[in-house]
Amino acid sequence: MPAMSRPLLVILPLAGLSAMLLPPASAQETSPGNPLVISDSPGTGTGTTSPPAPAATTAPEPISSAPVIAPLKLDIARRDLKNFLTDAEALTPYRKVEGIGESLQEIFVIGSNAVPRALFWDPLACRLIGVLDLEAPTAPVEVPVQAESAEAGETGTEPAPPPTATSPYLLMAEGAHPLTGSGGASGAPRYFGFRLVGGMPEFLYTFGALAVEERVWLEDEGKIMKQRFSVREAPRELQLTLPKAWQSRVEAAVGTWKKNVLSVPKESSAEVILTYRLTALPPEPAESN
Repeated sequence: MPAMSRPLLVILPLAGLSAMLLPPASAQETSPGNPLVISDSPGTGTGTTSPPAPAATTAPEPISSAPVIAPLKLDIARRDLKNFLTDAEALTPYRKVEGIGESLQEIFVIGSNAVPRALFWDPLACRLIGVLDLEAPTAPVEVPVQAESAEAGETGTEPAPPPTATSPYLLMAEGAHPLTGSGGASGAPRYFGFRLVGGMPEFLYTFGALAVEERVWLEDEGKIMKQRFSVREAPRELQLTLPKAWQSRVEAAVGTWKKNVLSVPKESSAEVILTYRLTALPPEPAESN
């Protein structure tokens, strides 16, 4: 592997994200060239995970088809975040003797100055753990309302119903790793490193017998996120299990859906592209008489 030379880390100046960040993690150094291959170990983490896979002397060339829409130029950083996950199974990699860790360490933060979106990919769990809407509305303020008293002519105040909390996360990880049900997947995923392919981060990890490449990027001014999985020489079909809350936002280029589980034949496993809509569905047109 070429000698380390210059830092890749680009700090994301995304408004509203700083409140979620803990002190920045150290920058990762890379060698020039494209695609880049960075063989770095996972973050120190707060849970127990398998040791990183040994670094290969050479990395396979990525298999890729050109995106339909030109991807946005992305900023990439590694930062520590407050732990925003709530699902018990998704929190499994972060458990330790004293409980769940309060921070997520050395998370890849991916975004663009042009859009109010931030993507979070965790090398400890080897998965996309969240998509943040930086312009999500906050919960309404509770305001007392006037109400008539049971006594004649008397008025008083009573609290309004509690405000409805709106999550700023368009997507949030739930359940086990998406590839858990695939043929050949076993144990825990083991992070190897990442590289840049056309300015898009591609994460490399093993999951049992599977060697996985996972790429994420934004298109159409941040209205679309794409996620690409590539497993070379998969022993059997792939199964991608997504959180049920993600199902209404996602479409797949290959495979068949059964509820929130996508089955992909092994001959199509070299490129599985998921397309997520990050905006609200347009209202359906009214039926004409």
